[in-house]
Amino acid sequence: MKAEHINPFIISVCKIMKDMCMLDLKIGKPSLKAGSYLPDSSLIKLGLLGNLKGEVVLNINHDTAIGIVSKMIMTPVEAIDELGQSAIAELGNMIAGNAATVFANNSIIIDITPPSYCVGEQYQNGEKELFSIPFSSDIGDLSVDIFLSA
Repeated sequence: MKAEHINPFIISVCKIMKDMCMLDLKIGKPSLKAGSYLPDSSLIKLGLLGNLKGEVVLNINHDTAIGIVSKMIMTPVEAIDELGQSAIAELGNMIAGNAATVFANNSIIIDITPPSYCVGEQYQNGEKELFSIPFSSDIGDLSVDIFLSA
């Protein structure tokens, strides 16, 4: 996994979370992991096409997702309902757009599929191993998990 393929997602997640949720993220130690998730985690899946092919999953801990939605809609929420799912998917859309711009500025042309939301128990990845970049914030944890095919 090349840094030039990972850094645009790190840059984009940090920028969008700061701009949209007023959250400063701290980056943890990246690692390889199996593509399985906690049943109640909120996931945003993005497909990559073009010079890079694969999948990116924004994995947000349940309590963190509630905090993010509360910040995005500026009202406390208790659960991730349809509005919350829409807000988190839109966050994924903004991250994807920003990442595509960073890639383009580095002469890597990609297309990113529209984000799809699911919870951890619904995610299926065919046993792929993912490169995971963990982040922590004042309201909880999340990660960006990346699979690039050859």
